[in-house]
Amino acid sequence: MDADPVLGPDLEPDLGSGLEPDLEPDLDGFLLARIAEDQRLAAEAAQATGHGSWAGGVTAPDGAADHVAHHDPARVLAECAAKRRLVLACRDARPDLHLLGARPEGLDFPLPPTDQHQLAALTLALLALPYAAHPDYRPAWRP
Repeated sequence: MDADPVLGPDLEPDLGSGLEPDLEPDLDGFLLARIAEDQRLAAEAAQATGHGSWAGGVTAPDGAADHVAHHDPARVLAECAAKRRLVLACRDARPDLHLLGARPEGLDFPLPPTDQHQLAALTLALLALPYAAHPDYRPAWRP
């Protein structure tokens, strides 16, 4: 496959969902699917505008141009690549998801992890929080 002229070879979209067909997503699969959605949307925006970076050339509502330019497709794609690596590293660490949902009633912050497996689970859960409104998000994943 040739490198995308707008995105470049390092930011080629990986449009796979990260999920196996007909399976309910697990936390890492859920995250990989959301990251793939974010990546697809950023790649489509770059293709539609012909620009991976919107610095200085953004049309947006008053007061929003700097925010929109700051979250241009190139940045979103770089964030997706970094998040994907983090999710895969956590998956390799065999996350202990029992930590999630173990917070006592009334405690408004996550329990501190006691080992690398719990840290991997907490990292995945924190990465999933921005997607909590998604219909596939499970409340049991809340840190």
